[in-house]
Amino acid sequence: MSVHPTEIFVQTKENALREFSFVDEETAPLNASKPVSLQPLKPTSAIVITGYVPPDALRFSVNLLCKTAGNIALHFNARLDRGYVVRNSKFKGCWEEEETCSPAGHTAFRRNSYAHILIFCTVNEYQIAVNGEHFCAFSYRMPLEDITGLEINGSLEDTRFRQFELFVYPDPKLCRPSNILSLKFDQPLVDFLGVPITVNIENEFKIGTRLFIAGRLKLLPHSFYINLQKGKAIYPHPVIALHLNPRFLYGSSTPYVIMNCWSNGSWGQEERHLGHLSWMPGRDFLLTIRCEVEAYTIWLGDRMIGEFRYRLQPSIIDTLKISGDIVLHELAITHLN
Repeated sequence: MSVHPTEIFVQTKENALREFSFVDEETAPLNASKPVSLQPLKPTSAIVITGYVPPDALRFSVNLLCKTAGNIALHFNARLDRGYVVRNSKFKGCWEEEETCSPAGHTAFRRNSYAHILIFCTVNEYQIAVNGEHFCAFSYRMPLEDITGLEINGSLEDTRFRQFELFVYPDPKLCRPSNILSLKFDQPLVDFLGVPITVNIENEFKIGTRLFIAGRLKLLPHSFYINLQKGKAIYPHPVIALHLNPRFLYGSSTPYVIMNCWSNGSWGQEERHLGHLSWMPGRDFLLTIRCEVEAYTIWLGDRMIGEFRYRLQPSIIDTLKISGDIVLHELAITHLN
């Protein structure tokens, strides 16, 4: 006796639901054929969407709609047929500049499985997690106050959603703990150094500490940053004792390095160090941050390219975060007695 294809599909869907780790009992069914109204959004607002991605899925999108017709504040578009995810906004019926996912984005959504999407609103951007892992951020292009509705389009079935408040992101109740590496004195890290990366600093950061970052600048780099900070949460914003942000410009402009810190809810006065960026696109480099008596000194190879006087005690540092246009080869930390 043959089995009807519809029955096979139902069984497949049921199996996918049984294997789904993020069933949210507080979500309500969402009629995908029409938008659903949202409560006014503000920083700390969160939206969860769950749904089934069928075996033949090509694309689906989650849209945050505005009170002005034709405006979409956030267009989150999973393109399974292309293997990446697009974020964009639409203003007066016209799409703006799109952003695409990192190379790992093709693994975020899988056919014949359920998906859990969390959209969290901070002060200036959306933080988006997929299946319990932080996926990307998207800066606001339209005010949160303009958003009135949620819309799902395309190949996403059995959709459900809820809106609530969240005070820590990533939330350990909704997101898996990331596989965070630990850096200890005289124990270099050489594996699993994909960027962006967050690393525990196990030893006290103090006078005599030296942090070594060996890597390669990508071709046509725009910028990258290194944060020495306290805490790993994206929201609330962590306290950052040193923010080191090289920016590479082309044409007549000279590359420069921004140095700053974040405390008491805002950035301090930034310091801009011009020139001395002798690293080349596509070439290896060694960057060293030394914790001296009164300041951090920053070295590229054997040349000091800047210093940043302490505004916060280095001892608060417990986390290293690196993101941007570099490839990491090795991280190491030592201490000179």
